[in-house]
Amino acid sequence: MLKLNIVPGLFKAAIAGLLFAAATVSAAGYPDRPIRLVVGFPPGGGADYVARQVAQRLGEALKASVVVDNKAGANGTIAAAEVARAAADGYTLLLGVTASQSISPALSPKLPYDPLRDFTPITQVGYTPLVLVVNPKLPAKTLNDFLKYVRDSRKPVPYGSAGTGNITHMAAELFVQSSGVSNFQHIPYKGSSQVITDLIGGRVDAYFDTLPSSLPLIQSGQLHALAVTGPARSDTARDIPTVQEAGVPGFQTTTWFGVLAPPKLDAALADRLYEALKRGMDAPDARQALVTRGIEPVLDTPAQFSEELKEDLQRWRDVARKADIKLE
Repeated sequence: MLKLNIVPGLFKAAIAGLLFAAATVSAAGYPDRPIRLVVGFPPGGGADYVARQVAQRLGEALKASVVVDNKAGANGTIAAAEVARAAADGYTLLLGVTASQSISPALSPKLPYDPLRDFTPITQVGYTPLVLVVNPKLPAKTLNDFLKYVRDSRKPVPYGSAGTGNITHMAAELFVQSSGVSNFQHIPYKGSSQVITDLIGGRVDAYFDTLPSSLPLIQSGQLHALAVTGPARSDTARDIPTVQEAGVPGFQTTTWFGVLAPPKLDAALADRLYEALKRGMDAPDARQALVTRGIEPVLDTPAQFSEELKEDLQRWRDVARKADIKLE
């Protein structure tokens, strides 16, 4: 029998070279069949809109078919759980959002996935700031007016949310913790439209809504905007100051949209997806398609997105712990 004497170091190097070559070939031949982009919300909403923009632009950049698959339910966690279990071959992607990747994991310890370990970040596509809106009859034209109104109120000031644990609730809790003004009463609803109805009717005084949702009502005078929650003023509403500008230093939060893949996706495929997304979504008409819906484009690198995911998750864990909010 012929025996070969192979130096261990050379053997390891040879294996590494073969693996690298295989990955390169895999990335070079990708994609050769349709890609599925899973989104955890029904057709017609903000997340679905972003998903369809991503699918179109990614498909054009890769010269492939990218199909949006709506798996609605449980604040996007059903879709996230499905992608976390999928094969890491680049043919199943997730349009992740703040709810599924940050807030739900911060509130629900029994989720069937880990938001950091079980995904490969590709890029944050963009974010939408929230806006603090109040009933126009309230004696508060600025954020400082509103804080004074709350401090001086003899009873807790009611604010609405689209549900306990929703971004509209968590943003308000973060605001309470950041401003140091706690004379509030949380009134959870089953959706945003019900909150808006009661806000206009004067049954609640304030609401942290997504900017695209409230903007028409702000422009018509049915609601009054005090501040947006993003790091800078929104291009769609330049006259509304940020919460930080208006008097609460250090406060900012958004609801973001990003593309993630299953865990342990090959680095070459991850880079291929990122470059394709950046090329497709960075086109002027693609950026404008987001901006017109109140979404600020981002398109950061996988490494940057990974760090942002960690920071966002920790932010909501801290808020949940301080406010003692848990969802089973």
